[in-house]
Amino acid sequence: MPATRFPAWRKVPEFTVFTLLLRVTTKYSLSDVRDQVVDSIKGVYPTKWEGPGTATVLGEDIFGSPKPHPNAVLNLFTEQNIRFALPFAAYRAALGGFSSLTSDKPGTILPRLALASTIYGMDVIRGGLAQLAHSVVSTMSLERCHDDACTLNVGINPPGRRVAALERIYDVMIKGGEGDVLFSLPLGDIVCVSCAKTLEQVYHLWCTTTWVEMPHVFGVGRSWEEV
Repeated sequence: MPATRFPAWRKVPEFTVFTLLLRVTTKYSLSDVRDQVVDSIKGVYPTKWEGPGTATVLGEDIFGSPKPHPNAVLNLFTEQNIRFALPFAAYRAALGGFSSLTSDKPGTILPRLALASTIYGMDVIRGGLAQLAHSVVSTMSLERCHDDACTLNVGINPPGRRVAALERIYDVMIKGGEGDVLFSLPLGDIVCVSCAKTLEQVYHLWCTTTWVEMPHVFGVGRSWEEV
């Protein structure tokens, strides 16, 4: 008997419909249909570093309007044991910050364990960014820049300018790309071409390392292979 096929859709359905499809196909053991529903989100909840750079939309944006709260998506994936999507779903929830993570609106309240692990993951990533920004300004050789317009031209006796540079670099790292810290940042707006090139290389290395550690950081598994 041929496998059951779900009618093709041009886009992932609205979140409430998607939720209903998952729950119904799970309840009635319609595994073929359920697999198709899950497959439709694999590109927007990537498991490989190359995924975020090639997708046109990511995370909860795939569900259209009204866009679901990222906590609601994380709750659904946890409930339905969609493990491959949990690290990136937790990361997307973490991007909203503490006030978003602790939302008490219906459907957005995270269980205690999920809340704790997501807050921890958010702190690890932001702490890593703070260390990276400090390293860039304080220990790298970029202070030799002589471009007057470059943030990293901190001069010969630069304590005050070094602090100002640290604040500007960190601000861009946190807020660049609408808060999504794993994308290239508009550093060219605040540093010269030469410094931007060096910074992009350093930042890319940090991002790829952070991606590898994401499942562990968010308490989902020790590696992407494990989830």
